[in-house]
Amino acid sequence: MLAGPAPATADPLPVINPTITATVWAHSPTTAEYRITGGYSVHSGEGDVVVRRTGTGAYTVVLEGGATTGGVAHAVAYDGGPVFCTVAGWYRSLVAPDLLIQVRCFAATGIPVDSRFVTTFTNVRQISQGRLAWFVTDQAVPSGLRTLPATYRYDSTGGEIAYERLGTGRYRFQMNRNPVSEYGPIFPMSHVTALGGTAVHCQIDPPDAWVVYCANAAGNPVDARFVVTYGSRVDLLGRASGPRFASGVFYGEDISGTSIWGESYNSTIPGFGGAAGTVLGTGRYQVRFAGTGTAYGTAFVNSFMTSFQRPPRGYCVLVSRFPSGADTVISVNCYAYLGVPANLNARVSYTTWPAA
Repeated sequence: MLAGPAPATADPLPVINPTITATVWAHSPTTAEYRITGGYSVHSGEGDVVVRRTGTGAYTVVLEGGATTGGVAHAVAYDGGPVFCTVAGWYRSLVAPDLLIQVRCFAATGIPVDSRFVTTFTNVRQISQGRLAWFVTDQAVPSGLRTLPATYRYDSTGGEIAYERLGTGRYRFQMNRNPVSEYGPIFPMSHVTALGGTAVHCQIDPPDAWVVYCANAAGNPVDARFVVTYGSRVDLLGRASGPRFASGVFYGEDISGTSIWGESYNSTIPGFGGAAGTVLGTGRYQVRFAGTGTAYGTAFVNSFMTSFQRPPRGYCVLVSRFPSGADTVISVNCYAYLGVPANLNARVSYTTWPAA
């Protein structure tokens, strides 16, 4: 016998793998546990954000009501000192419908250290414009070209994502090339975070080279897993509409005077541009994104390479973010390995939240 239709008053079945986006500013590094308030975080699940300190430099970010699968999490140190952070993992809670993100932060020497940080999460699998891809490597030492399982990746252009190890701490990923855009050349946003609980930092060559380098605190190449978010005309969380957002690359290795040249995309203006970089000192930059100024938002920064086959030189961290009139101003510091300030190339992204 065929079952009849469900009663009109029946509750809908729960969504097993909902789309979850989140950005969190963890601002109290020595507090054992705190619930983030005052607009310092936002996530699309039904609940708050809680941060737990589980040891020196070890944190668990709880997205209440955010239990899901897939996706990618990123982390970056915030405060300006020579600290770098990794994502040790993320998983569903066993006792509540929450998503737990584990973050680890390290001093320039590689020892764990308490730090403020920014972490983001997205498992968006549908966008309305541009291009979005994200993936998680599942092996630090893959054999040959490894195609990632579907649950470890997403690409809005379709197709598979694969990666291979080129040498110790050096990888190349493969996916569809960027489609032709009616807006001209596609300027990509790309960020990488080392995946694991040890002191490793990873960075990407120029976006369309798709080569990732990973090194330890001393700058020595090491094999590691990592996560990547790559996009054009989308924000840090894979959203193509709603928030105001911007991304840009700034060539700190080629500083001339007090300005940094680069390229950028800004959702508030037609075409490309809308960003300016200023040098505040060795390895200290200030980026202004036009038209994105709001009370709340989040930024992210990675160092990046411009010379192929050359080992990475260091890493960049966030210092501050604040609205300035109609604009957003983001300050970053960059360091050579072992914590010496250095003029490095910096890739900066910013998005407002809630959508504004």
